[in-house]
Amino acid sequence: AWGVPLPLGFALAALVGCAAGVGTELLLYRPLRRVQATQLNIFLASLGLLIAGQSAVLVAFGPQARVLEGFPMRGIELGPVAFTTIEALWLAVAWALIGGLMAWLWWSRDGLAIRAVASNPELAQCVGVERERVFLLVFAVGSTLVGLGGTLLALRDTASPTMGMHPVLAAFIAVFLGGIGSVPGAALGGMVLGLAENMGGLVLPGYWQGVIAFVVLFTVLVIRPAGLLAPRGR
Repeated sequence: AWGVPLPLGFALAALVGCAAGVGTELLLYRPLRRVQATQLNIFLASLGLLIAGQSAVLVAFGPQARVLEGFPMRGIELGPVAFTTIEALWLAVAWALIGGLMAWLWWSRDGLAIRAVASNPELAQCVGVERERVFLLVFAVGSTLVGLGGTLLALRDTASPTMGMHPVLAAFIAVFLGGIGSVPGAALGGMVLGLAENMGGLVLPGYWQGVIAFVVLFTVLVIRPAGLLAPRGR
């Protein structure tokens, strides 16, 4: 959008995302945990940060959408299935990141610490796991992935201050569909949600996508309240 080469743009987006996540953890969530804020207070603080962040970006860069260039976009047809090169890139990058994230969580020391804190924070701290370091690491990694995802999304659409609203909502629904705390569950939830929205789009107008998403969420939560692939004990 500003004449920056695309690979450098991806790197900068990941770096800015990581910095934003670390800053949010240190300046917002960690102080809230220290005063033992309720889940509702934390949620409201998150919502306020989202609104403030969007407003800050709007003031800094203006309301106009920006186009990202540098990746060739053309159509691909495989039988009855049609998609673009950018959507193929999405799929490849998404599965590579999901596989790498799962391998890191299951087979690295940091991944073991993250899973321990997610399962039982108090017990994990008793056996020597530094909870605050784990929280910071999770925010850094997660926000880095968000920066990469946002750049991929802007390749097909445009970059704007409000571009993250639908992806954030879809991510929340996917996490609840798959089961909170399950990386494979989140991936499965995203696939279920995407298929439902696009198949529904064959017979319904596009503005029904949001309704379809919540119908799918409600149906799954009624049948399996913990999610499709919720970790044991939840």
